[in-house]
Amino acid sequence: MKRFAAVMSVAILIVLLAPLSAGAQPATDAPTRLRLDVTQMNPRTVTSTSTTLTVNGTVTNTGDRRISDLQVRLELGEKLGTERRVRSAMSGNPAAAMSSTKFLDVEPGTLEPGQTGQLNITVRLDGSANGLHVSGPGSYPLLVNVNGTPDYGGAARLASLSLLLPVLGAPGRTDAQPPSRPAEVTVLWPITDTRPRIVAAPFNGRVVLGDDILAGELRPGGRLDALVSSALAAQDDPRLRRALCYAVDPDLLDTVDAMSHGYDVRTPTGNVPGSGAEAAKAWLASLRRLVANQCVVQLPYADADLSALAGVRGGDLMNYALNTSQHVQQLIGAQPLPGVLWANGPLDSAALGSLQANGINTLITDPADLSSGSAGAGVTIKGTSLRGQPVDSLVSTGLAGVSGGSASTPPDDPAVGAQNGLAALAYRGMTGGGGSVLVAPPRRWSLPEAELSQLLQSLGELLDRQFLSAASLPQLLRTAPSGSASMNYTAEDVAAATPAQVTDSMSTVESTMADLRAAMAVDPAAQVDPDQLLMPLRYALVRNCSTAWQGSGDAAEVSANDSRTELRALLGQVTVDTPAVPISLASGSAPLPVFLSNTLPVQVAVRITLSNSNGLRTGDIGDQWLPAGLSANRKVTIPAEALRAGRFSITVALTTPDGTPLGNPARFELRSNQYGWVTLVLTIAGGVALVLLSGRQIYRRIRARNGG
Repeated sequence: MKRFAAVMSVAILIVLLAPLSAGAQPATDAPTRLRLDVTQMNPRTVTSTSTTLTVNGTVTNTGDRRISDLQVRLELGEKLGTERRVRSAMSGNPAAAMSSTKFLDVEPGTLEPGQTGQLNITVRLDGSANGLHVSGPGSYPLLVNVNGTPDYGGAARLASLSLLLPVLGAPGRTDAQPPSRPAEVTVLWPITDTRPRIVAAPFNGRVVLGDDILAGELRPGGRLDALVSSALAAQDDPRLRRALCYAVDPDLLDTVDAMSHGYDVRTPTGNVPGSGAEAAKAWLASLRRLVANQCVVQLPYADADLSALAGVRGGDLMNYALNTSQHVQQLIGAQPLPGVLWANGPLDSAALGSLQANGINTLITDPADLSSGSAGAGVTIKGTSLRGQPVDSLVSTGLAGVSGGSASTPPDDPAVGAQNGLAALAYRGMTGGGGSVLVAPPRRWSLPEAELSQLLQSLGELLDRQFLSAASLPQLLRTAPSGSASMNYTAEDVAAATPAQVTDSMSTVESTMADLRAAMAVDPAAQVDPDQLLMPLRYALVRNCSTAWQGSGDAAEVSANDSRTELRALLGQVTVDTPAVPISLASGSAPLPVFLSNTLPVQVAVRITLSNSNGLRTGDIGDQWLPAGLSANRKVTIPAEALRAGRFSITVALTTPDGTPLGNPARFELRSNQYGWVTLVLTIAGGVALVLLSGRQIYRRIRARNGG
C-alpha cells in the first residue's frame, strides 16, 4: 500500500516522544528510545482475495544508548464485535493477541544513537505458521511491536503502533454479504485553513498576512491542494460525488482571493511582497471546478467561537460571522445550503438565539454536545426552532483521534486516524441496520493527497460492495427530527472559550467603530458606503475569536492587537494641524487657523476641541463636515481673544461629535502683547470705578475735617 508511505513516514511518531502519541500506543516496557515510522502497509482493507499483509518502515534510535537485538513482529487481536470495543481499540487500549508472527530482525540489528534501521514484514493471512489468522469479516486491532536491548538494560518493547485493520472477507473464503439495509453515508469535506492569516486589510489596499505559509499549502503537494485535488480525482464516481459535501470557511476564501490580487507579508523588518499570487489563482480555479453543482455548507467566518462572539456588544458581529452565503457564491460560484451551519463545539443560549435571528435553522454538531447523545437522526434543540444534526461520533473519532485514555491520534498527526476512520466506516457498513452516517473529519485536516485519495477509494469500494449507500446532505436533512435535546454548554466549554480580555478589547473596538460610523456619510464624489469601509475591520474582529486560537490566549491577544492597530490606522486618516511658526495676536483678538484633512473615502463630521487654553477665550465654530479624499489641508479659523498678555501653548484635537478621538492632537504656540477689546473695556471700566470710589472717600474725609 504505497499510498500510505508518504503519510506515515512524515506524520507518525509512535510512542517515542511522549506517552500520548500517534496511533494510540499501549505503554512500552522501557523508557522511550525508538521512533517507529510505518512507511508502507498493503492492503489497507483485507478482502477474500488478499493473501498477505506487508508492513514496511523504519526505526530510529532517539536515545543516548546503543540498542541491539532489534526485532519486530505483528500481532492481531480478535474481531471487534461491539462499538464499545472499536472505540477502546481506537483509544489505544491493548488487545490480547489472538495470532502473531515470529520476531523478525530489523536491519541492522544494532543501532547507535541517531542511526536508523529498516523493518520489512510480509506475512500470510490464512493462519499458517508464523502468519496471522483472519477468521472472518470485521474490524481487527493490529499491533506493530518492536523489541530491543539497550546498553545497560534488558530486552523490552521499545516502540509500537496500534491501528485497526478492516476485513471485508477472510482470505480464501467468500466475501461478506452486504446488509439488506445499508447505512446511508454523507461526508463533510473540510476546505479550511489551520488559522486566520490576515493581519491587515485596508479598504481597497493590499492585504497583509502574518506569514506566507498559506502559499505553500495552496501549491501542488500542499495541504489545501491535496484536499481539492484528491476530491477532484474522485468526481468520476457518481456515488462519491453524491456523498460529498464541501464545508468551506469564508475567511479562507477571502484570504486566497486577496492573495490572488497581490499581497504583502509582515516580517520583523517590515512588509514584503507575498509569493503565492499565482498559486492562489490556480487553487481557486480548481476549487470552483470541484464545487460546481455540488453540495456546499458553510462554517462560521474564521471558524469563530460563536458563544464568545454573541457576547460582544449584544451580538453586533454575529451577522458578519454567519451571513456570508452570497459572498461565498461570488467567490467560488456555488451557493451554500441555506440555513445550514457547521459550527465548532457546543453553543450557549445567546449564540443559539442569534443563529435563529440570522436565518440559521440547522446546526451540524457532535452528538456529545447534545443531551440525548443522538446518533444519526436529527433532533430539535430545546428552547429553539433549530434542528441539531449530529455527526457519526465513531467514524469522526477514528478520523480525528480521541483524547484521554492511554494515548491518542492527534489531529495534526492523522495518518493512523485515517486508517481507523476507514475501519470505523467498514464497521458501520458491516453492522447494517440502515440509518445515516454523517462523517465529519477534523476541521483542519492535514493529509497528503495520496492518503486522501486512498481514503476516498476505500469509501468508494464500500459503496460499490453495497455495504454503504451514498446520501446527499440535503437528502439527510429532509428527514424529520426524531426528538429533542438540550445543548450541553458546560463550565469546561466556558473555560476553553475566547479569553475575556480579548472579547473586552473587541467590544471596545466595536463601540468605537459604531461611533465612527455615526459620524460618516456617503461622499457625493467618492460614492463609498461607510459600512463597506468598516467591513474589513469587523471581519478582523471576528477573526479575533477564531476557535483556531483556543488553547493559546497569547495568539488570540495578538489577533486582537492587530484589530486595534487597524482601527488606529483608520482613525489616523482624519487629522488636524497648526501653523509651523508661533502666532502673534497683535490686536489681542484674532482668529486661530487650523488645517484639517480627511483621506478616507467618505465624509466625516468632526468637532474641534482646545485644551490648556487658560487666558484665552475662543468662539464656537460648530461641527465640520470634511469631504472625502481631503489630502490638501482645509483651513478653518477659530475666533480667539487673549484675556492676558503673554505666551500660550494650546493643544487642538479632533473628535467625532460623540467624542471619539481622530488623528493626533496638534499644538499652537501663541504670543499676545495686547488685550482684546472686551478685556480693554472691562479694564477701563474697572479703573473708572476705582477713581470714583477713591474720590468719594477723599470727599468724605475733607467734609468730616471741616466739621460739616
